[in-house]
Amino acid sequence: MTSRNRCQDVRSNEALPITTKGPIECLERLADEDISMRDIHVQDLLSVARVHSAAFSGSAVTLLGIEAVRRYYEWQLTGPHQAVALGAFLDGELLGFCFGGVFRGAYSGYIRKHRWFLTWRVVTHPWFATNSAFRDAVMLGLRALKRSGSPRIAASPDIPEKGFGILAIAVHPDHQGRGVGQRLMKHIEIVASGRGFRKLTLTVRPDNQKAVRFYEKLAWQRTGNSSGWAGNMTKRL
Repeated sequence: MTSRNRCQDVRSNEALPITTKGPIECLERLADEDISMRDIHVQDLLSVARVHSAAFSGSAVTLLGIEAVRRYYEWQLTGPHQAVALGAFLDGELLGFCFGGVFRGAYSGYIRKHRWFLTWRVVTHPWFATNSAFRDAVMLGLRALKRSGSPRIAASPDIPEKGFGILAIAVHPDHQGRGVGQRLMKHIEIVASGRGFRKLTLTVRPDNQKAVRFYEKLAWQRTGNSSGWAGNMTKRL
């Protein structure tokens, strides 16, 4: 077995190579529009922040401003994680993105690294305290900081010990309904499988029915207590 799989455009039937370790080499071209899939780089993070803010306008990180969002994804891209960051582009414009992998301190590490910047943002915007989503996020961050130590890199990253987590997937509202999210997820699944993972995991807000339906359409299953479901989902590869 080689370290390269084949990814196939479902419309054009054109097979293109994709690496399962390291940068994603496959550029998928849809038959009816020039959309490409490639790795997200540091220089793309401002565009990532803009897509996130448009797709999740009410999230706590969005409320903190574009720079806070950019720094959040910079930590996911450059921190001590085994991360895959994939973007869908059209004529140089980022339409959507997906961050997945094994993350160590995705939230607590971000808060710790940027604590002074985040403190300044809160102090200069006291109305944040009136927002319930923001208060919930602050409590979550404090709990994460309390229970976490310094993030550590796994001793053997080639032998996955747990599922491949989907940290975030977003498509700009102007480009939703075009299959971008499905293709992002398809490529992430190919990479995860090639790295030896047999299970994907994610957490979604239970009241976000649109997102839940999207994942269930892609064969994700709810896990945990069905009567008090917390939004945890898995998919076997």
